[in-house]
Amino acid sequence: MTRTSKKIAKHFASLLAVVLLAACNTNNNGALLTGKVKFLTPDQSFAVNYLPDGNLYEAQVIDLVADSLTGEYTFDIDLPDGVADVEVMIGQDLFGAHLQKGKTTRLDFVEQEDGTFQCTFSGDNADLSEAVSAMAQANDLFSMQGMTPADERKTADERHATAMEKIGAIKDQTLRDYYTQLCNAQYTGMKIRILGDQAYEEGCKESDYPEYKELIATIDPNSEIDYRAMNSILWLGHAVTAPEPTFKGDYSAYCIAQMDVADSVVTNQKFRKQLAYLIPNTFFAYGDHETGKDAFWARYQEFAKDFPEYIKAFETEYNKTVQNMEGQQIPDIALERLDGSKVSIRSLQGKYTYIDVWATWCGPCCKEIPFVEKLVEEMKGNEKLQFVSLSMDSDRQAWEAKLEKDKPAWAQFILDAEASKTLSEALAITGIPRFFVLGPDGTVLNQDAKRPSDPELVEYLNGLTK
Repeated sequence: MTRTSKKIAKHFASLLAVVLLAACNTNNNGALLTGKVKFLTPDQSFAVNYLPDGNLYEAQVIDLVADSLTGEYTFDIDLPDGVADVEVMIGQDLFGAHLQKGKTTRLDFVEQEDGTFQCTFSGDNADLSEAVSAMAQANDLFSMQGMTPADERKTADERHATAMEKIGAIKDQTLRDYYTQLCNAQYTGMKIRILGDQAYEEGCKESDYPEYKELIATIDPNSEIDYRAMNSILWLGHAVTAPEPTFKGDYSAYCIAQMDVADSVVTNQKFRKQLAYLIPNTFFAYGDHETGKDAFWARYQEFAKDFPEYIKAFETEYNKTVQNMEGQQIPDIALERLDGSKVSIRSLQGKYTYIDVWATWCGPCCKEIPFVEKLVEEMKGNEKLQFVSLSMDSDRQAWEAKLEKDKPAWAQFILDAEASKTLSEALAITGIPRFFVLGPDGTVLNQDAKRPSDPELVEYLNGLTK
């Protein structure tokens, strides 16, 4: 499939104006989204994921509540632009809907015996919602976890073909052209991400693949379509030539280089706003928090001057002093087992404990799980060592489903909101995955341990427990 051309991307603003005008020419005052859901399994998650203005970092996950007797639900919010494409997350499935001010889209869901959901589209803009739903599923790399890169690519190709078929059924020519361009852009981004998975498995760089360079070259960081397809972020990762440091290393030079590249090329204010959140989050979550902090902060305040709300939001992180917990007792937090029973984290005392802090929604976390599995198998003869995973999932059902699928052979617990907050504050956890090591007496020996995928970890753990 072809990529979004820069010529078409330049005309996106006028196209959006046409869409918004159509959204305003109606007198229907019904809810934006309604329908009925039939659950076979109680306590299934059911929510809408809404990205205001397409900004990934301002995502709003809004729970949907179905009537306990009829199964009916409604959803209504203020749409500043008059229209929005949203994701509808139900159980482990993902659908999409096209919302338009003054019109009502209807999505009816029925849970199948295997736990998946069947969706029926009706009401206003049913054709658009079916297309948006197929595009959401085609762009869902998370659902491919556990696949090989070759299987990921095959699945992506099939889902893209399905999405293009649904787009072909859109009645309005202008909208059909727009969604064709957007779907192709998302397909480009998906292929780039899959090449990233392939490079990760093969121990090389994405840029080693000619196809990666060809795909990246098609991205225009100032294109509205590339912005909405999340491709502009992929472009930045390639455009910054400064080497990315190791996890919890000095990120100041790398993040400053990101801002320099953006200042020299990026004029799209929506993308610049995304970067005003992404770059400081990278610095504080993945860097060591302290090294180069002042130089980074001075540059960031200039870069983000048009977005003072983000400067204010990250000022707390800048002023925070990271506590060194090494040599101190871990806070006494409650860990909940799969069966609902709870134990204290201090009940882990007696052995050296390597702890993985993760969540099902965290892609990098899930990528480390196979390495944890290999590590547990390799170290199973070491009676002085144990492995524990702590989930920060707020969606317990997603956690349970993941454990049922993977059947991990090491201890699994989930943290409630209070325990997550206490642990995060104590160990300065601003991003996951995060790994730390406790001694047999419950003291923190390493609050930023190497990842399971790091070959040096085995040597460290063997040396610790010899």
